[in-house]
Amino acid sequence: MWIYVTFIVTISIKIVYLQTCSNFEDGIDRSGPWYAYIQTMLSTDSCCNLCNAEGTRCQSWVFVRAGGTYAPGCYLKQNIPSINETSTNKQYCTSGFKQTSLIMSGRCAYPGGIFELGIDRPGYNYARLLSIDSHPACCAMCQLEGDKCRAWTFIRNGAAGKESGCLLKNQIPPISNVPCVACTSGTK
Repeated sequence: MWIYVTFIVTISIKIVYLQTCSNFEDGIDRSGPWYAYIQTMLSTDSCCNLCNAEGTRCQSWVFVRAGGTYAPGCYLKQNIPSINETSTNKQYCTSGFKQTSLIMSGRCAYPGGIFELGIDRPGYNYARLLSIDSHPACCAMCQLEGDKCRAWTFIRNGAAGKESGCLLKNQIPPISNVPCVACTSGTK
């Protein structure tokens, strides 16, 4: 008679969800609800590293330097709040968010999104974000901003006579008559 013995081996595997919040936005105040405030943080790097260590719970952060009306330190957030363009504390703030937190769906899905390739819509900028590195991400950031953002233009590095970055707009400017190969725009 043969006896078969089956061994069941259980292996515990820890899945590490790597994200980055290194998208630094100097002079941007993303006020709003926070789940943790750490007064002892002394730098944007340490605030960003703490957000990374928090895993999926932390989606964005704001580091506030002394001098403004906000208490200095690191504020960790479970979402990406809209930009507070009327903040009197902008010069004391550096914000950051995890690129993986941006939802590339609907109008912003790539490929297939509704993009105006080679089109510049100059004017009506309320924010210029250097941390955004693609037009789908710029579109997603505009969607995230809600009704405040009506249009956007993403300008790649190297565009002659233009500053690169994601330009969020509070109105829908007309399309420029000057072609811009490095530009991609969109409206809501």
